[in-house]
Amino acid sequence: MSSEETRRVVQGFLHEVRSGRNPDAAGQYLATSVTAHQLESENPRTLARSPANYAEHVRDFQRLFGDFELRIDELLVDGDRAYARWTQFGHHLAEMDGLPPSGVPVVLIDSACYRVEEGRIVEYWIQADRWGLQDQLHRAWV
Repeated sequence: MSSEETRRVVQGFLHEVRSGRNPDAAGQYLATSVTAHQLESENPRTLARSPANYAEHVRDFQRLFGDFELRIDELLVDGDRAYARWTQFGHHLAEMDGLPPSGVPVVLIDSACYRVEEGRIVEYWIQADRWGLQDQLHRAWV
């Protein structure tokens, strides 16, 4: 897999699917089954995601944060792997962690490393600033 092809796949996925613009396009970028490593300090886990499952995951973000904006801050590519760091801007529109919707603006900072095979993402490792988000949500109710 060339770095150029990896960049095209991951950049397209982030711009079209993860951004919420077109979650149903997930099948154009994701393999039938993707190994998703959720690297959360309090609960690291690995799960399998399908394109349909990932599209629903993005719709959950839309329910929680509305029509959010996703800004890609960095995209580094080396062969079949790409590291992406992004900032997501939205609003707290649904219950999260037991807190009712506040409507306040929230910012999420995430990063992921994607592995691409045969023109599709087959595996990724994602880290999210969950404590930063929780702090923002709690400050809205103080």
